[in-house]
Amino acid sequence: MDEYNHYYSSPVVLRMFFGGAIASLIYLLGLAVYRLYFSPIAGFPGPKLAALTLWYELYYDVMCGGQYWVKIAELHEQYGPIIRINPYELHVRDPDFHDVLYSGPGQRRDKWAWSAGMFGNSTSGFGTVPHDLHRMRRAALSPFFGKQAIARHMEPAIRELLHGKLCARFERLRATGEPLDVLWAYAALTTDIITLYAFRRSYGCLDAPDWLHEWPVAMVEGTKACHVNKQFAWLHPLMRATPEWIVKIVNPAVMHIINLQRDLERQIAALMQEEEKTEGKKSKTQTDGQQQPTTIFHNLIHGDLPPEEKTLPRLVDEGQTMIAAGQETTSFFLKTVTYYILADPAIHARLRAELRQVDVATASVAQLERLPYLRAVVQEGHRFAHGVVGRLQRVAPDAALRCGAWAIPAGTPVSMTAPLLHRDPALFPDPDRFDPARWLFGGRSSSARGEEEAAEEDARRREVMALERFLVPFGKGTRQCLGINLATAEIYLTLAAVFGSEGRFEMELYETTERDVEVVHDYFIPHGHADSKGVRVVFK
Repeated sequence: MDEYNHYYSSPVVLRMFFGGAIASLIYLLGLAVYRLYFSPIAGFPGPKLAALTLWYELYYDVMCGGQYWVKIAELHEQYGPIIRINPYELHVRDPDFHDVLYSGPGQRRDKWAWSAGMFGNSTSGFGTVPHDLHRMRRAALSPFFGKQAIARHMEPAIRELLHGKLCARFERLRATGEPLDVLWAYAALTTDIITLYAFRRSYGCLDAPDWLHEWPVAMVEGTKACHVNKQFAWLHPLMRATPEWIVKIVNPAVMHIINLQRDLERQIAALMQEEEKTEGKKSKTQTDGQQQPTTIFHNLIHGDLPPEEKTLPRLVDEGQTMIAAGQETTSFFLKTVTYYILADPAIHARLRAELRQVDVATASVAQLERLPYLRAVVQEGHRFAHGVVGRLQRVAPDAALRCGAWAIPAGTPVSMTAPLLHRDPALFPDPDRFDPARWLFGGRSSSARGEEEAAEEDARRREVMALERFLVPFGKGTRQCLGINLATAEIYLTLAAVFGSEGRFEMELYETTERDVEVVHDYFIPHGHADSKGVRVVFK
């Protein structure tokens, strides 16, 4: 012991210790000076502490539970439309800048690597950082998500699941009077749809007595780890390598995602073995004019991607993204809109009256999209459900971006946030009111209108179309949500089936208030109040 104490109190060791401490202090001071005064974005407004360290963001998003989006809104009120929110990133609250940042074809936009791996799926299309690599990965999936492909292959399946299973179960619940959390039912529907399309077999959630609600619960709970994963990128790989019993204690949310990935590994590995055995004798079908295998993952495994893009880990990443995105955002939308329809008798009555114009059991999405009030309800639903509430960073690698008087240096991560756009009172007066009328214009034929009335209606149409620029639940540009057409089909067909099924059942809210659909936390997808029991209904 004396020898031990002598060694650690020797002058050489003490000099090494203090030398290391002084070097660390000099490094931190130099880093602080650089970030505050010499960084390419040092001149942009914002709190100095945010410019100094990512832990400013960590406090609001990790310690306070997904609250940085609320703080960012406050910072914009203080500093203006463009602010620095961490040492590397700028955030913009200027509606006209949205089309600049999330530009279409011809403009390269990378993701920011620091945030792209928030769910541990960095080799999926969602997590891909470089523009060109993302373009290649997206091209392999795009044929399955075009409007024609969805109309041809998925609309019949969606209608069958809706009328043969979902509405049939609602009808049976009428006899019991048992309240139902509609999120369970809608998540069961969307999970069965996306798994059927991806793997040729659904998870059977609509057939399960409890709707297999542990699936949506697991995936939603799993998103709570996203901010921790950004701040500590080593954590998710460490959790995967850690014994399960330890992970369950330390971070149950991460365990949910790991379990999902392991299930996907089993399914995709089985598909890969199946493809090897059949040696090219696969069933094929036409998809948007091209010969494609019958499901999404059969296509990826047997398609034109290079071999390194067909590895099991990468396909699992793609599957994780597809299942989560296909289930979570659409079911949250349907839950939110169901509440607002049932909470307002006038909206409910007008929607049901319009749906009497069509046979909801056979109506196509194209027919339903032509119903003006249903379309208005869907548009207003997007404004409240948001799609994602997390900010979406983009990096313009080739040129500076212009935002008002500011020139944003090339290579700078820049983000915007959908809820700040959707609740902007300058764009949407009385933004907290669910008002489908803000999306309506006329509807009478030209022969039935006078010249002055026609001019007014045309002006109103242009006003609504201009407003639609700022409705961005699926994002925009080259990285717009790939599943926009599938989600649109699910939304229109489900609302028509549920609210147009007169005689089968009547839905009423059960011990549910607007608080149960409030968006409170940003875990990339919207989260509500932790103590909410959900949007519950009974069937009459």
